[in-house]
Amino acid sequence: MSMLPQIKTKGSLTEKTYETLKRAILDFDLKPGQLLTEEELSTQLGISRTPLRAAINKLTYENLITVIPGRGTFVSELNPDYMEDIFVVRETMEALCVKLAAESRTESNIKEMEDIIEEQSSLLDEKDFDAKYFIKLDVRFHYAIAKATKNEILKEQTLQLGQGYCRYIIAVPFQDKARKIVKEHRMILEAIETGAGEEGAKIVQAHIKDIKQRIVERL
Repeated sequence: MSMLPQIKTKGSLTEKTYETLKRAILDFDLKPGQLLTEEELSTQLGISRTPLRAAINKLTYENLITVIPGRGTFVSELNPDYMEDIFVVRETMEALCVKLAAESRTESNIKEMEDIIEEQSSLLDEKDFDAKYFIKLDVRFHYAIAKATKNEILKEQTLQLGQGYCRYIIAVPFQDKARKIVKEHRMILEAIETGAGEEGAKIVQAHIKDIKQRIVERL
């Protein structure tokens, strides 16, 4: 098992344990199908089993951990059907986000999106392409669109779905598509900035379909 950072005692231990394990799973530090033992996790994290069990229950609810009676607790395997479900919802929901963002965006919203795109773009020319960080920026970009809608439910769901799809895109090589992703992000931003919500919705739907097809072909 990859080494996990010990958790500081300040604040909610359950929440900190949950966040630490979730990040390790999303970043593939804990691999799909990997057996998780309470003894090893509690030792590595420096915590008791009570907050650990609570965190595992929460991650089980989010389909990131699978508990099989009589066998043990595992990092959930990548499930193509579940991935399809994520992208069906994302395609519809993010089209709505772009439409609403085009109506209610502010200068600070636009600036946030621009900064994320520029940071993604700067990664493209680095010798050692940081795929994990690129994907984190991708999640932040789509979340920034959701924030611009001023709709709390869309914000929550966009973040959750974005994190859910991280494991699937990390699992497949996509560096050759990174420049196209950045280009499409710029197009989406331009549509939002100019108030062209319907056009932006079509762009983001095509953007998500393209990524989904990439994963389906290579998963």
